[in-house]
Amino acid sequence: IPHHDHLEVYARYCRLMLLLFKPWCWAKDLRQSGQGWEDTCDPHFHFMMKNMQLHHECRTSRDD
Repeated sequence: IPHHDHLEVYARYCRLMLLLFKPWCWAKDLRQSGQGWEDTCDPHFHFMMKNMQLHHECRTSRDD
């Protein structure tokens, strides 16, 4: 899972979080036509994303 704070992969990060945590049957259930991945993340997903970012930060500091 990419880091939340790397802007060049933020859209990919949002897409992966939605794939993991939002109920869906078809890819079109994840976002509306013309909507960016960054735009689909509501406050509930931001909470989960913060927790994943904390996980990354802990692993990075451990490896340093």
